[in-house]
Amino acid sequence: MKKLVALTLALAMSVSLFAGCGSTPASTPASTPASTPASTSASEPAEAEPEEATINVIYHPTIGGSTAVATAITQGFFEEQNLNVNLQMYTSGPPEVAAMVANQAEFGFIGSGAAWLAFSGQVDIIALDNLALTEQIIARTGISSIADLKGKTIAVQEGAAGYTLLLVALQENGLTANDVKIMNIANDNIPSTYNDTSIDAWAVWKPAATSLLEALGDGGTVLADNQTYPEYAFPSTWIANKDYIEKNPDVAQRFVTALTKAQIYRAENPDQACAYASTYAQQATNELTAQLPDVVFPTGEEFKEYYTTEAFVNMLTNLRATQAENVEGDLTIEDIYEDTFAVAAINELVP
Repeated sequence: MKKLVALTLALAMSVSLFAGCGSTPASTPASTPASTPASTSASEPAEAEPEEATINVIYHPTIGGSTAVATAITQGFFEEQNLNVNLQMYTSGPPEVAAMVANQAEFGFIGSGAAWLAFSGQVDIIALDNLALTEQIIARTGISSIADLKGKTIAVQEGAAGYTLLLVALQENGLTANDVKIMNIANDNIPSTYNDTSIDAWAVWKPAATSLLEALGDGGTVLADNQTYPEYAFPSTWIANKDYIEKNPDVAQRFVTALTKAQIYRAENPDQACAYASTYAQQATNELTAQLPDVVFPTGEEFKEYYTTEAFVNMLTNLRATQAENVEGDLTIEDIYEDTFAVAAINELVP
């Protein structure tokens, strides 16, 4: 008999990159039972059910970080794999990775900004989720270009998504992080700094970016966003505890297969995926659907292209080059991207 997905939702908020990580209990979203499968004919042998496993999975309360896992739960894709999923919510990658290294979770979602932690060997990348278009560099009126940021103070959460966009923007304008003054502030706290006149600009991602612009009113302007630099990809990915997937490859495969199935469904039904994710993201469905232009959800065929060619590897290679100043060690992409699970999943789901 199939078992319902068990959900334990914990809120883990990071106030800065250096603040460590904590967990605050939050209300648990109601689980949705999967539809009952059609009965097997007496003349056909029943397919053996995979062994039950319980896994701890971290998601983010964003359109990219919640829609796939919410779809997998609501559509019963984890249940099909006999996986009991305990969810934890984090709002940024660095404290999440610290929790995973401490064996508090086996799988998790991260934005592109935290990928340097995987490139440094702390966790493995196991799958692509989406291509984010949510980051913006916002400046006070009077600063009209990225070049004008030289010598200015920029608030950003170091090592997170906005920081990656900032590094790219500076690089494309002949500057480095040493040419500006970095003020490390947690992304969620950035909107509250709109009236701090010591800050000239912010590198921030939505929805905090939207809140900041609203607070600044006519006093702020967007200097750049992800789409300003189309040659760069900003992939959000799924990561895993290295030791766990080495010891439990079957569970890892079942997780990635269920996740990939959900991602394909999401690409075909983005509004429905947003409705599924509303409770988990703590945003109204219409708030999430309004963000659909800010994210690219790959289709099944696109995932097939990414995973069975060098496309995704090249994407990660370019991202690593952008984050090189933060990366520790000299591991290659092949060392930290475990492609076995994603390739097997997409070949099963998109023959």
